[in-house]
Amino acid sequence: MQNGLTDLQIFMLQMVKLEDAAWHDMQQRLHTRTYKKKQLFIAEGKVCREIAFIAKGSFRYYKTIDGIEVSTFFSFEHNWAGAYTSFLRKTPSFVSVEAMEDCEVLVLGYDDMQYLYDHYITFERFGRLMAEYLVTCLDDRMHSLLLKTPEERYLKTLTDNSIYFERVPQHYIASYLGIAPESLSRIRKRVMQKAIS
Repeated sequence: MQNGLTDLQIFMLQMVKLEDAAWHDMQQRLHTRTYKKKQLFIAEGKVCREIAFIAKGSFRYYKTIDGIEVSTFFSFEHNWAGAYTSFLRKTPSFVSVEAMEDCEVLVLGYDDMQYLYDHYITFERFGRLMAEYLVTCLDDRMHSLLLKTPEERYLKTLTDNSIYFERVPQHYIASYLGIAPESLSRIRKRVMQKAIS
C-alpha cells in the first residue's frame, strides 16, 4: 500500500503544507484495508467511526427508500470516502457506502483524526478545506435536484463528472439523476442527436 501512502501525501500537499512530523504521525494512525465489490464500508443506520482514503477502486453512496436504492454520491481513487455526518456527529448513518469495484483504502478512525487536529494546525486546515469541499458538493447537488431538469442534470454531470459515465453502471447514474434507466437512455440519445445535427 506504499503507492496509496504516496498518493495521499500528494493529495494533501496540494491543499496544505505538510510537515514531516505531522505526516509521520498520520502514517502511524492509518490502517490498510481491502473491500470486495458490493462489500459495505458502512451500512445505513450504523455509526460510521472511520473515513477512508481510496488508493484503488470506487464507492457508491445510497439511501434505501421503500425498498429501492437511491444513489446519492460516488467516490473514486485519490479521494476520501465515508458517511461524514455520521462520522462527525457519531450518529446513525443516513446512507450506505458500498464498494462499486474491488477497493484498497487507507482508514483513519475518529479519535485518530481528532488527535491530529489537536496536535497539528496543518490537519485543522486540511479538515476545514475538506469540509468546505463537501459543503459545495452538497449545495451543488441540492441545487441541481431542485432547479434543473433531468436533461440539465445529465449534461452537468457529463461536464463535471465524466468519470461517472466511464466507471458507474447506468442504473446507478439514473438513480443519482433522479430518473428511471429508460429515461436516461432517452436523454442520452437525444443529447447525441443534438450533437450530431
